[in-house]
Amino acid sequence: MRRIQTTPEIARNKGGVVAQAPDIGLRGRRTYRTWPVFSFALLVLLALMLVPAVTALWRSEGIYKEIRNSQQQFQGTQQIVDGLSQNVFAISLTIREFLLDPSPDAGRLYRVRVTTAREALQADIVQLAHLLPPDGNVALERLRQQVDQYLAVVMPIFDWTSQQRAERGSYFLREEQRPRRETVLAVARELSGINASVYAQQQGRITESEQWFRRELMNSVLFALLAGVIVSAAGILRMRWLEARATEQRQHAEATTAEIRRLSARLRHAQEEERRTISRELHDEVGQALTALRMELGTLERLRLSEGGFEARVRELKDIAEQSLHSVRDIAAGLRPTVLDDLGLAAAVQKHAREFSTRTGVAVGVSVEGLFDQLSDTHRTDIYRIVQEALTNCAKHAQAHRISVSLLERNGHIELTVSDDGVGFAQERRARGGLGLIGMEERVRELGGVIAVRSVPGQGTTIQAQIPL
Repeated sequence: MRRIQTTPEIARNKGGVVAQAPDIGLRGRRTYRTWPVFSFALLVLLALMLVPAVTALWRSEGIYKEIRNSQQQFQGTQQIVDGLSQNVFAISLTIREFLLDPSPDAGRLYRVRVTTAREALQADIVQLAHLLPPDGNVALERLRQQVDQYLAVVMPIFDWTSQQRAERGSYFLREEQRPRRETVLAVARELSGINASVYAQQQGRITESEQWFRRELMNSVLFALLAGVIVSAAGILRMRWLEARATEQRQHAEATTAEIRRLSARLRHAQEEERRTISRELHDEVGQALTALRMELGTLERLRLSEGGFEARVRELKDIAEQSLHSVRDIAAGLRPTVLDDLGLAAAVQKHAREFSTRTGVAVGVSVEGLFDQLSDTHRTDIYRIVQEALTNCAKHAQAHRISVSLLERNGHIELTVSDDGVGFAQERRARGGLGLIGMEERVRELGGVIAVRSVPGQGTTIQAQIPL
């Protein structure tokens, strides 16, 4: 009969349990996508913020343009009115100088100066006609008439002789020229007042426009702020709800995972206890019975009769009993190696390595450093099963010629290393994970340790586990 080799994964498959966390708590609930709604809400919020900004820029530019135009019009009109007054004063000074000049031919020179000033006055009046509002046309027409009358009175004096200038000059300046000049200047001041009134009206309209713009901008900002508060509050509530739900699901998943691990550990413990019981029963009852059978057959052989057929039959029964005893011992060793309980972890690992090497023809080197007599039954069993499963995987997949097993005690930890010089495997295959690797990982995790599997195609595989004592 061939020896039976039992591994943790085989026992687990027999029990019908696979340590895989189910998707509990995620089904049966309808999931709503949040990002489209919040993306749309954020776009609307950005639009609400952008529209007031663009409107403010456009409206402020219009207001500034109105202010600049109003100022330019006021300043331009005022400059023309001031220029008109200056030209009137220039004409007045020219007349005074002419009347005081005793030279006989002074009229021609002063006439040219007055003519130039008159042309400037007429040009100013034309410009005022384009700048003043319609209610200023009456004053402007009166100004034109006063200027024409003033010039009509002034221009003939340039034909006076020196004697006429000396005789009539004072009277003319006092009674003719000065009153008419003051009339023209009064009309000019009236036009300046009209210009100031128009400027004040424009400033009032601009102020009203600014106030309306401020109200509209404030309303837009308040509306955008209200929308932002609503979107932010909705986002905060949604995120809190999602966070609470994620926490709940994580706790549920952790509880489920812990429950699965607890059940898996209980299953493994039950399997080990069952194996221990079966091993004890096979050894104590079946083994003892077969031993007694062999002893009885030996006695029967000594008391055999003289017939040769009886002797052959007894020998055959003795061989069968011997084979049965070996089979029972092999089964008991496969289920629960007695050397693990009798001699400890190091002896069990070495014995299993020798048997594995004898059975497969693969050389196995074992290095043990440290004292493992004080280990708990759980530590001894799980570490032995990890070594057993690692060697079994090497025999199945590695195609190795030599395997190295190292069991060391360092700094309060057990360092277990199993290396081979086989074909190795790619990381994609490692990601899928076989039952053997999953079983080793579960056992190491149960002991509170960590496990690492490194493999390169064509360069072998190394399994390293670090387990706290």
